[in-house]
Amino acid sequence: MTLQLLKSDIEKRLEALLESTDYTPPNLAAAMRHAMLSGGKRFRPLLFVLTVPQLNHRKAAIDIGCAVEMVHTASLILDDLPCMDDAALRREKPTTHIVFGQATAILAGISLLTRGINILATVEGVSGEARARLVASLSLAVGATGLAAGQEVDLNGAYAQDVDVERKNWLKTGKLFAAMAEMSSILDVRPDHQSEALTEMAFHIGSAFQALDDLLDVIALKETLGKDIGKDLGKMTMVSDRGEAATRCLYISHLEAAERALGRCGVEQESIRHMLRSIHLLVPPQIKAF
Repeated sequence: MTLQLLKSDIEKRLEALLESTDYTPPNLAAAMRHAMLSGGKRFRPLLFVLTVPQLNHRKAAIDIGCAVEMVHTASLILDDLPCMDDAALRREKPTTHIVFGQATAILAGISLLTRGINILATVEGVSGEARARLVASLSLAVGATGLAAGQEVDLNGAYAQDVDVERKNWLKTGKLFAAMAEMSSILDVRPDHQSEALTEMAFHIGSAFQALDDLLDVIALKETLGKDIGKDLGKMTMVSDRGEAATRCLYISHLEAAERALGRCGVEQESIRHMLRSIHLLVPPQIKAF
């Protein structure tokens, strides 16, 4: 199956999983769909499905990938709020709070987060024990020791402990990729060395994504990214901490390390390698390396 066909299957499944009931207020349902179905590369669900090579797990893998994408989108809704990044543009469209108001945007974020967890808890073709482990993995990645912790440090700095910029970036972005690697190994039992390589690849992908995001916030155009830029001004970022050149080198080195780890994961490599290289479509020509 090509990446385009797989992405189409994911889009259809996302829409089906977002079907509302008579009890869902239309405005809330519309806000969830606006955030969830308004475009996006679907990098996370695509990557997750591709790391589960067993075809008998394909349906479950797509559902789990959709759950991850819902949780990721919920984090974007909250990240865009006026009390956080105060962004007006996301995926080339107005952010959820701009269209529906802050209160409904927050409720949409909560609803997408809980819907994602619910999908994991009820996914078909997976044992009850495995479902519990899936829920534990994803919820840990987004809570007070994961994404939420990283966002707090990003907004207000570290209080009880010293958190450097790489650690902050890992919490904000990398922990979700690490959870995806763990969930892939839960769903598709594999040798320890392959699980370790998958976790290693996830670490480098997450680190590359956040370093690139820090860099593009400074050097890219809003029209290129489809979202607001300059939102990291005054924050602790890789660029403010180490400069543009060092951030560029770090981003490239993490992508190259992810490619090296890919060869030891026991998965079909070409599609994932194509996805890693496709990240460069976001990058201005002056910082491309391969």
